[in-house]
Amino acid sequence: MLDKADSRLDVPARTPRGQAASVRSRFLRPLVQFALMALVLAGAWVAMERLVASKKERTPRAFTPLVYTVETATAERADNRPDIRLYGQVETGRDVDLRVAVSGDVVEIHPDLDAGRRVTRGSLLLRVDPFAYEGALVEARANLASTRAAIAEIDARLASEREQLEAADVQLELGRADLERALSLSQTGALTDKEVDARRLVVSQREQASSQRRSNILIAEAQRSQQEANAERLEWKVREAERKLQETALVAPFDGIISDETVETGRSVNANEVVASIYDDTALDVKFTLTNAQYGRMATDADPLIGRGVDLSWTVGGTNYTWPATIDRIGARVTAERGGVEVFARIGEADNPVRLRPGAFVSLTVPDRIWPETFRLPETAVRNSDHVFVVVDGKLERRDVRLIAWDGEDAILDGDLNAGDKVLVTRLTEASEGVSVRQPSDEQAPSDALSANGETPDVAQ
Repeated sequence: MLDKADSRLDVPARTPRGQAASVRSRFLRPLVQFALMALVLAGAWVAMERLVASKKERTPRAFTPLVYTVETATAERADNRPDIRLYGQVETGRDVDLRVAVSGDVVEIHPDLDAGRRVTRGSLLLRVDPFAYEGALVEARANLASTRAAIAEIDARLASEREQLEAADVQLELGRADLERALSLSQTGALTDKEVDARRLVVSQREQASSQRRSNILIAEAQRSQQEANAERLEWKVREAERKLQETALVAPFDGIISDETVETGRSVNANEVVASIYDDTALDVKFTLTNAQYGRMATDADPLIGRGVDLSWTVGGTNYTWPATIDRIGARVTAERGGVEVFARIGEADNPVRLRPGAFVSLTVPDRIWPETFRLPETAVRNSDHVFVVVDGKLERRDVRLIAWDGEDAILDGDLNAGDKVLVTRLTEASEGVSVRQPSDEQAPSDALSANGETPDVAQ
């Protein structure tokens, strides 16, 4: 305790003069620091001014506008016909459902009567058991022969009756002559009335006999007409039986492909039952739809729509095969669900390793109408579908055009263009009226050309 007290007694007490000096030092130190900062800034400013004043002045370079290297196409007036890309489906131009015309059991069948196999015209596809139909034909022929024999018998009786009628007529004439003589003699008294009456009776009997013969002939002729009518009916029965016997064999009506079959040997079939289907693979059609606008253009073209050639493409196994086709008919009505008119084209022959099949989905190239005195330009030449730029004396000029149709990567145009105009086809973002351009073939300095691919040009300074 004493030591601590002694140490406090050893610290000298601060005088008022020392306290005043400490206060001055706290205020003077910030002032000195600020003065040093101001001195450094002033020196830097003076140095910068001297550097700027010592810089050499340069003469400003003249401005040279950019000249873009572009590609052009020459506008030429011509009759242009664009192509329309459409899609369609292959259909059979001639297909038939084969039906058996008679009933019975199938006793014979063609070995190629399977779906997908080809058969030739006249090939026997199947045969129905002909036993009953052969018997019907025998019976019909027998009935016809019986009727013809009855007709022959009537003809013989008619011949006999006509001969007997001729003899009766002769006897009648003789009796009438004898009666006339008897009447003359009776007036002179040479014959009695009884003798005259006897001759009158003879004439009457002979007239009756002659009349009977005529009646017999009329009856026989009527019977003959009846038998002739019966014979005609029986002849038709014979033809019917022959046809039914013939129809027990079902033959292919034309060369084609079997598309369906539902019959086997031993099966019982009914008359008019479908047993197979066949289509002609050389008469295939492709059906596609034209919009109302497309149909309206083609139907009013100078080149008729019927008979116009089209190209058909079918992609199989990664390979594209083509066939020619010709439009041969137009659908009978507008298809509301597809919004257009159905058109059918007959497919021609082509030397391809694959054959078309009904139901194939194909693409088509159909020639549109002819647009006379129009321009064909690349699609990159058209801007906003209403104008192009032409190069005149190295500068671009705008020309208004009317877009008529697209043809692949080309556009069919008409408007404010002249034959021989150089039309800009490069996709130049800065394209506008008055822009300087040059073609690659023109002489150019590398310092002021801008390539069409957007590289930065060298601008003359």
